[in-house]
Amino acid sequence: MDGWWMVAAVGAVVFGWGLYLGVRHDSDRRLAEWWVSRTAEWGPATGPCSLIMSVAALVGYSVLAVLGHVLSRHLGASYWALLVSGPAMLAYAPFVLATAPVDLQGYHWWRSDLGAAGADAQEQRRIAWWAGPPSLLGIFAIFVTLETIFVE
Repeated sequence: MDGWWMVAAVGAVVFGWGLYLGVRHDSDRRLAEWWVSRTAEWGPATGPCSLIMSVAALVGYSVLAVLGHVLSRHLGASYWALLVSGPAMLAYAPFVLATAPVDLQGYHWWRSDLGAAGADAQEQRRIAWWAGPPSLLGIFAIFVTLETIFVE
């Protein structure tokens, strides 16, 4: 199978996994409840703290993706990167799908989950708008990882 087709196929599996967790196991709601439970201690710093959380998740994923790349170079075949990057993608995709502005109305679904978890409109905006951009970069990071593995 051509490299770009593999990127598309594995990308569909990774994001399908994230959607499955969101629909079947309500991971979006669970993440929103966890996040909102921290806003009382963060107070007015909820926005910057949300940015830090989202950037930390992106950095954690990126470190694992780089480790997978190093492993694949050491072992001589790019597919070895999936040993580390595969689980990292499967763990990171539900977070990215929940927090990135990927629905037609930007943050509609994420803000709805935050509201259901008890966040007021201001907290919803602070969390969504600060945490979203790094998550959008996270989607790009996942596809770059897949590209480095499957496209020669």
